[in-house]
Amino acid sequence: MSQFDQVFERKGTNSLKWDGLQSRYGASDLLPMWVADMDFKAPQPVLDALHKRVEQGIFGYMTPSSTVDEAIVRWTDRRYDWQIDTNSIVHTVGIVPSISNLIKVFTEPGEEVVIQTPVYYPFYDVITSNDRTIVRNPLLQREDGQFEMDLDQLEQSISEKTKMLVFCHPHNPGGRVWTRSELEALAALCKKYDLLVVSDEIHADLLFDGYKHIPLASINEDMAERTFTCLAPTKTFNLAGIIASYLVIQHKKRRLDFKRYLESIFMNGQNSFAGIATEVAYNEGEDWLHELMQYVQANYRFVQDFIDTHMPKIKVIKPQGTYLLWLDFRDVPLEAEERKKWLVEKAKIALNHGPMFGAEGQHFERLNLACPRETLQKGLTQLKEAYEQDQF
Repeated sequence: MSQFDQVFERKGTNSLKWDGLQSRYGASDLLPMWVADMDFKAPQPVLDALHKRVEQGIFGYMTPSSTVDEAIVRWTDRRYDWQIDTNSIVHTVGIVPSISNLIKVFTEPGEEVVIQTPVYYPFYDVITSNDRTIVRNPLLQREDGQFEMDLDQLEQSISEKTKMLVFCHPHNPGGRVWTRSELEALAALCKKYDLLVVSDEIHADLLFDGYKHIPLASINEDMAERTFTCLAPTKTFNLAGIIASYLVIQHKKRRLDFKRYLESIFMNGQNSFAGIATEVAYNEGEDWLHELMQYVQANYRFVQDFIDTHMPKIKVIKPQGTYLLWLDFRDVPLEAEERKKWLVEKAKIALNHGPMFGAEGQHFERLNLACPRETLQKGLTQLKEAYEQDQF
């Protein structure tokens, strides 16, 4: 029995995933298979280190630790073959706040920011809420469902007001792990039109067998200078509630400008647990991560077989990375809003509704694979019963 087979009771713990259903779906009796939050315990070495910190019992202001940055440098070298300097690391309080702050500091109101849709839904809000204009560069979808970048359309969309690209790498919700050739082609356009790039690489460690993460900033020296790489141990090791993240900013002036901005809004400190969790996860969590991804891949195969056998009108898009599954419902005779209601009222499961990722997601739903097999089977069985009841 895998450690990931253990089922934990999360209701009543103020869990967004489990206790936030009523406010988001209008029902509390759903099986939550939505937000990118695993139903697994974090690695034991991380738990042990946090217990030790709690037992010390004093939670005063924290000072930066060089050992945390050294652990990050070793991790990026070992996992991505990317050599960075500790000086390039800027600790932050979450990836989405970081993206918002980068937009504020390095673009002006009214300027344009590119996103490649469908994409992680907060990207829309952090642009529009900062009075910037979204430029949509819709991804192309191959016959097998995999996304590709439409760089011709991107080039046609760029104007003199276009200043930044917010890039999702690996892609959420599609699970694409971008290849070196794709990144090189994107890098050439960014150089040609002098675009800054905010590269959200929070899913970089969650890769299926045979795939490797290549940081966009590692493509060449020019991209190293124009890219703000957003990373965190939180998705990798199920530590989202600890709020630990960091940026790699290799351009010295931009790094100093951004650090000064964080100081000006008093967002330049970490909580008592972030540094500890980051350091221990990166130093001692790799075996846990390997076992996790083997379990997630087995969950994917289970879903693929179950849906192919019982619900053939639903198509499963095979992920290359992340623990999120993009499901194509276009052959199920329900419009997007009807499908959303059907999943809640008939199947009694909570998925991320495709249109929230952009208009290109109207036929899709996103399912979280990072749960015990027992939970996954229960959710799929409920989906199957609703599917059969309506004779799809």
